[in-house]
Amino acid sequence: MDYRTDTDNFLHTNPSLYLAFNGEHDSSMAHFIHTLLIEYKAGKKVLDVGSGPGREVAYLNSVGYEAVGLDNSEAMLSWAREHYPGSKFVLGDQSDFSLQQMFDALYCVGSTFLYNFTNEEVLASLQCFRKHLRPGGLLYLDMRNAAFFLTKEGQCWLTEELVEQREANGTTVSLKTRFSIDLAAQMLERDYCWTVAGYDPIEEHLRHRLLFPQELAHYLAVSGFRLVQLFDKPAPHVDSFDRDRPLTYSHDLLGTRMQIIAQAL
Repeated sequence: MDYRTDTDNFLHTNPSLYLAFNGEHDSSMAHFIHTLLIEYKAGKKVLDVGSGPGREVAYLNSVGYEAVGLDNSEAMLSWAREHYPGSKFVLGDQSDFSLQQMFDALYCVGSTFLYNFTNEEVLASLQCFRKHLRPGGLLYLDMRNAAFFLTKEGQCWLTEELVEQREANGTTVSLKTRFSIDLAAQMLERDYCWTVAGYDPIEEHLRHRLLFPQELAHYLAVSGFRLVQLFDKPAPHVDSFDRDRPLTYSHDLLGTRMQIIAQAL
């Protein structure tokens, strides 16, 4: 398996590697989104912003929804179209896409939203989401929780090197991660070092904007949304989602994820 290394985001340019590090056979997020759509009686037209390899879109279409995926990575779109030819995937950036149609629900998961580095980009994306949702339409956001880094565990993340290892296409791939925070910019600095057999070590520096709960609630309000839930658990991005248990939310915001459910006004 040849990996593309001429990229500013190694994981997002190599879909097979992305799946190896993000649960290739894990359908927890797809099932959670499906549960939310039922719980809030959303309609059938659904948009996935940052659809990646397309798993959630394909699953929703398999259970009767009209889901469309949008992503700004040509590599991810190519993978999704090849593996899920019955689903629609389009190229676009979260802050300025225009699909000329309205949706009943829109979701943006896996911290895609945190690639909005400035306040202006955050607002532009939320306003773009609002333009594509009918009144009463459902919005679900899932991202890193900035408040987590104020906890003891979160502080440890800033002092320790995190090491992960996966098997991808018959090759062992290792990832070393170090986190730091640019406090003034509210930016999580992510330094990665990938070790893949047959390649020189691949080092990259990525960033995520850190948004705090009430900050994001404000941005939603001024962008035409009503906040319904702000929670950290269930957290299907990092834990398995149990579909057999009643849907309840934890509002402590001590966990690694911050999630939002809102409705378009």
